[in-house]
Parts: sequence; structure tokens; C-alpha cells
Amino acid sequence: MAVQQRSAFQQLQKKEISLDEAIKLLVNANKDLDLGYLDQQLITSMKPNWPRDKALPLVFSENTLYVACSEEQPDAMADALSPLVNNFKVVLVKVNKASFAKAVNPAPKVATTPNGKPAPAPEKKKNILGADLQKTIEAIPAKVIDATDENAIGREVRDLMGNAAKVGCSDIHFEPSEKFLIVRYRIDGVLRDICKYPCSEQADYRKIMIARIKIIADLNIAESRIPQDGRVTEIVNGNKLDLRVSTLPTLYGEKCVIRLLPHENSFTELSNLGMEQDMIPEYESWLGMSQGMVLITGPTGSGKTSTLYTSLAKLVDTTRNVVTVEDPVEFQLARVNQVQVNVKAGLTFASGLRSILRQDPDIVMVGEIRDKETAEIAIQAALTGHLVLSTLHTNDAPSTVTRLIDMGVQPYLVASALVGVVAQRLLRRVCQHCYEDYTATPEELRILGQPEGTQLTLVRAKGCQNCNNTGYSGREGVFEIMHVNREIKRVIQEGASLEKIRNIMTGNNVKSLYDVAVEKIINKKSTIEELLRVVTKDE
Repeated sequence: MAVQQRSAFQQLQKKEISLDEAIKLLVNANKDLDLGYLDQQLITSMKPNWPRDKALPLVFSENTLYVACSEEQPDAMADALSPLVNNFKVVLVKVNKASFAKAVNPAPKVATTPNGKPAPAPEKKKNILGADLQKTIEAIPAKVIDATDENAIGREVRDLMGNAAKVGCSDIHFEPSEKFLIVRYRIDGVLRDICKYPCSEQADYRKIMIARIKIIADLNIAESRIPQDGRVTEIVNGNKLDLRVSTLPTLYGEKCVIRLLPHENSFTELSNLGMEQDMIPEYESWLGMSQGMVLITGPTGSGKTSTLYTSLAKLVDTTRNVVTVEDPVEFQLARVNQVQVNVKAGLTFASGLRSILRQDPDIVMVGEIRDKETAEIAIQAALTGHLVLSTLHTNDAPSTVTRLIDMGVQPYLVASALVGVVAQRLLRRVCQHCYEDYTATPEELRILGQPEGTQLTLVRAKGCQNCNNTGYSGREGVFEIMHVNREIKRVIQEGASLEKIRNIMTGNNVKSLYDVAVEKIINKKSTIEELLRVVTKDE
């Protein structure tokens, strides 16, 4: 079996040959290109707008890309190519016009049978599962850095974190695939492709960059078979950020996610979160109570933590002892005693909450109620003179009651302790610099619950430089609040169904999540696509 010839770039990376020798292998004394020594992986890693018919990447060394081009090309072409490779230096290696044309437009090979006759045309390829998704990977801009330079790798990781913090990214995803390490940012709750790093045996960024992140997070770089979690505080763009790092073994290497947690909550008022003005007085009245339980509910990433901290900040003063137990402590508040859960050491939500109740607290905040034990202790605290704030994963406010009962809490305890529930979601705001007005279609009127024939103007996301061509900029909350009044307490004790609680809320003119979201669409704060993505009518 013939051994496949290695490219000049691969030999250079292995330090088997020098840079000059690599160039001589690729371009002989007659200025002819030797196609056998070209590195196809380096060529395909270039960005989609790379002029493939005018420039062929040869090797990358010491932050410089050497590029073959026809001898007729001007020297200024190097400056034009530099921005396409992240402003690295570009050196042109000029070759014969005919040789270059042959390299970029090779003659098609004619397949033959063993007796020398032309082979029949191959069957047309069938659609391959995932082919369209593969094309999305090909469209991601590629980046090339010197894999042998540890400082360059470190700078690249910190640049990715710095850029992420600048654009308001909450999570950075490093995803290994068959040929690339793909980087994505989660911005406004939606993942976006940022760049990819072509991987080879000589420069496997799937290992190199993940190892660098592990070093930053103080994880075991020698262990790649099991998931790992770590946490570190870093100064990024002059701001202190907590980084929660999680790794997970996958088919092509370890996937890594970095969650960026600012030390300070950027929201100071409930109205900044998007809570409707007519809801705020009732919600604040719950916070003013001396005892009872207030719950914030919603799925992961719905903004519960921001609402919880904004609420807590309104309660802290010099006359109260405020204690929290969290996993993790996401924002740091002055004059609040914040406890970090440490399961390995035996400090869980339940055990931490028990200890807090011996600390003479006035207000207790539990990061999340996850099990029956935590729920029962929190309810006992709410019934014995403490105001308890916490979160729960439920679809809407009425579902909170059935969730607690399903955990094993007695209905009479739920009815006695629960003061109110806030359910929420986050809608992306339409970009104010580029949105388009249009008239709602009959189908959209039906979705929004408007009479047929209504002339209603809605907005459509378009995309511009201000919003990174997404059409959206920032998010705001959609809230549903349920005051557990006497009527609801009575039906909870009677074991009423979820539907009955919802009917009581409707009778009391309480707006559902869907109703509030529809109002925001009609008021041109977001789009109908966001409504359908975030909230369902059943909720």
C-alpha cells in the first residue's frame, strides 16, 4: 500500500524541515508549484470570502501566512489578504501563471476500467443525513494560530472571553467536531457561531485550547474521560468575572462550556426587568411581609436569578439579617451573608438552610428548591417568622402549587406558607436601529387573539451592525404573578386541580404569560417569532 505524502506544512510543524526548505518543496527553482506538497486542510480552513482563485495558502509559521499567487499579482495583494486571516502578516510567493492556474483549476480526472476503457458515470449521490448541517460548519469563519506557541494559545482564549464579555455573552461553547474546534457564544439566550479552528495531528486545537482552559480553571488536564467542573475569578476587560467551567467527553474530544457571571447585577429596579407597572405594587407588597414564601419560577435561562437579586436588594438594610444559600453565588451583595453550596463537603441546600435558621435570620433566600427536604425546611421557615425567597422550575405560576405537592409537601403547608408566585420568561427585544414595520397577516391576528380584519402594525427583525445582524438587541422579562389569596388557599387545601386554580386566576383578571407576551408584541417591543419561540398558549 502506498504511503500518502505528507504536506510541507505538516513537515514544518513537526520541525523535520526548516521554513526555507518547506517553501522550496512547494515552489521549485522554475517557480512551478508542486501540488503534492500543498496542505489541503490549511487551504480549506480559510474564510468563505478568501479569494481561492487568486491565492493559495502554503504554510503558516511564526504568525505569518505564506501564500502562493500568480506572478502577475501586485505586491499590495498581501495587505488585502491580511484582514482575512485575523490581521496576521501575509507573505506572497509568486509562481508561474500557468503553474498557478493548474493548481486552482486542475484538469478533471477521467476514470477508467482495468482494460483502459472509460468507466461508467458514477451514480448521483443521495442526500446524506445532516448534510445541510455540515454546510453550516463550512460557513463558519476559520482562524489559524500557532499551535506550538503557548502564549498565543493563552492570548486567544482570553481574547475569546474578552470579546464574549463585550457583546453580553452568557456562555462560551467550545465544541469538537471531526475536523474543527467550533466556538459559539450564547447571546440573548440564543447560540451564535463565532469561529472554528481547523484540527490536524500536528495542531489539534480540540486538545490544545481545552487544556489551556483547564489550566485557567484549575482542572485536571490529564483527565479527559470524565466530566469536570471548576470555577475561577478573572479580570476581563477591566471587570471582575466569575467563570464556571464545565467539560464533557464527546466523540471527538472534550466539549467545554464557560459561563460568564458578572459580580454585579446590572438591574436596579423591577421595571428594568420588564415587569409591568400594574404588577409592581402587588409584588412589592409581598416583599414587605414579615413572613411567608415568595417563589420565582421558570425554566433555566428565564431570568429568575436577576429577579431574585433585584428583589433581595430592595429588602437589605441595617436592621435586618439577610442570609442566602446558593449554587453558585452569582452576584455579590453588600450586607448579605451569602453561603455557597458544597455538596462534596456535605453542605447542601437542605443542610445549609437548617444552619441558617439557627443564625437568627429575618430574610432567607434559597437559590433553588430541588427536593422535598429543602421544600419542607423552607416552608417551615416561612411559617415561623421568616420571609423566604426562592426559585422553582415550573411552566407557569399555578403549576408551582402542584409541583410542591408532587414533591411530597402537604397541601395545607403549601396553602399556609405561600404568599405569591412570579412566573417569567425572557423575550428578545427587537433592534431599534433596523426593525421593519409591516401589517399583520390573518394568521398572525389569530395567534394574537385579535378580531379578523383588524389593521395591526407589527415589527419584523431585520439585522444591522448594531445587533450583529440578528435583528435583536437585549431582552426583557414577561411576567405572570399569582397572589395566593383566601380563595386559592382554600382550593389548595381541598386538593383542587391545576385547571381550577387557573380558572380562579382568569376570574380575577390575572394576565397569563401568553397574554403579557402578546401585549409586548402589539407594543412593538418584540416579534411574533419570539412569542412563538418563548411562550406557548397553554401556559
